[in-house]
Amino acid sequence: MRLFIASTFAEGILRALNERLAALKPKLPSASWVRPETQHLTYAFLGEQDDSLIEALAPRVAVALATIARFDGALHGCGFFPNARHARVGWVGVAPEERFCAVATAVREAVIACGIELDHSEFKPHLTLMRIRDKWPPLAVETFEKSLRDYRSAPFPVDRVTLYSSRLNPKGAIHTPVREFPLSSRA
Repeated sequence: MRLFIASTFAEGILRALNERLAALKPKLPSASWVRPETQHLTYAFLGEQDDSLIEALAPRVAVALATIARFDGALHGCGFFPNARHARVGWVGVAPEERFCAVATAVREAVIACGIELDHSEFKPHLTLMRIRDKWPPLAVETFEKSLRDYRSAPFPVDRVTLYSSRLNPKGAIHTPVREFPLSSRA
């Protein structure tokens, strides 16, 4: 099964973001937009794994996250990967970035301890909004950035991380929660 570890966000937080995006999309060139029900912040993509990995991985992730205190987060800002000039992925960021990075570090170290090789790119906490196939003109990139650069959602609790399985299907991936791992309730 294909596995990844991520945080998801409350429906109200995503609804407010996606209402803003609905007004923005008609002003932009074609892109493959992520469906609201599959929007999440990925800490580690494990790829195809045997089901038996879950029993080895779960205790390691649980122990690693038990040292990280729950916190309030917000969706904030935006950008492109690899950059605005060569935009391939549009995203909205999260704050406080350092807290999301601490969660990612704990998760990724637990995954690596199980012998799973992860990508070696620097972790940049974000919520992917869309993928761009054909290069956008600079004005479209600027329109996206202007619309979301000052965006800040209402605060939301970040109190758990979820291991998901992902099944590909012609209408898009279907993500199913496999295990949840709470963050520490101690500050």
